[in-house]
Amino acid sequence: MDHITSSLVERMGMLQKTEWGKELANEQLERFAQYVYAAKAAKDAQIFNEGSREPYMCFIVDGLVRIAKGDSRKQEKMISEIGPGRTFGEMSIIDGLPRSASAVAVEDTTILVLTKENFELLLNDNPKLGNVIFSRLAQLMSHRLRLTDWMLVEYLYE
Repeated sequence: MDHITSSLVERMGMLQKTEWGKELANEQLERFAQYVYAAKAAKDAQIFNEGSREPYMCFIVDGLVRIAKGDSRKQEKMISEIGPGRTFGEMSIIDGLPRSASAVAVEDTTILVLTKENFELLLNDNPKLGNVIFSRLAQLMSHRLRLTDWMLVEYLYE
């Protein structure tokens, strides 16, 4: 994954393409864009590995990312493929634990990256915006947990 040079206005435009950008007022978007950086991942590039400890989350601007996890036999199983507008990796900036899955670019992909360090700076510098972002993260993780619960029930009772 390679950092790419981008202006604040360019990062704002990229954020507007994500599900997060659509929910933030322009002033909030401008502030939030100050804490992220743009990066490119070439097709088949590893964005992060299961078990790694680099704490950052990603916002997909364009491209496609495969999320996969190793099973008990260490065979990698695809969890999902996610595209533009979606996010991944958010658990790492919340709990600081090793990555629970791997992320690989399925095609050339542009992402915005929010590191744990910058997330904490955002929380300290802009508590009101930080609260909005934290609340959105909680909603996102709650939604994913509900989906996982549903999938587990479907699997167990087929």
